[in-house]
Amino acid sequence: MTDLERKEALRRAAFGDANAFGALYAEIAADLYRFALWSLKNKEDAEDAVQEACLSAWKGLSGLKKPEAFKSWMLKILSNRCRDVLRQRGGVRLVALSDAEGELPPVWADFPEDDTKDLLSGLSEEDRQIVLLSVYAGFKSGEIGATLGLKAATVRSRLSRALQQIRLKMEEESL
Repeated sequence: MTDLERKEALRRAAFGDANAFGALYAEIAADLYRFALWSLKNKEDAEDAVQEACLSAWKGLSGLKKPEAFKSWMLKILSNRCRDVLRQRGGVRLVALSDAEGELPPVWADFPEDDTKDLLSGLSEEDRQIVLLSVYAGFKSGEIGATLGLKAATVRSRLSRALQQIRLKMEEESL
């Protein structure tokens, strides 16, 4: 979908056109589900979180001012929903990368699941999301920043520090 088509679809969706919203959602559905699955580590919770995020987005669509920010806006809604689910569970649980559908990110492909959990365990929830969005989903710092409400430069520096922390942990474990 081109930017012009996306803008028109958003306009129609804001006036209640469910098919237009469905077309917008179809473009990003797989990314939303993958993010939720990696965050929540549970297929049913991930599906519920995506569904609830879509419902929230549908209800609040008139508040979206920039059509080009639709994906980031949806990811921010989903990210907030995933945080709510994790809080309701009584704490943050680490993501088991091998449980997610699809291939592992290349940077972690050679590590067993427990090693991967351990590598991510020292990161804050937000830094873990930054790493997952960057390495797994392939988002650029500006997109991640828009999703998490951070400046792109902040995302880049936090990603750099988080990856450095992971590298140091890998070096320690290989000694």
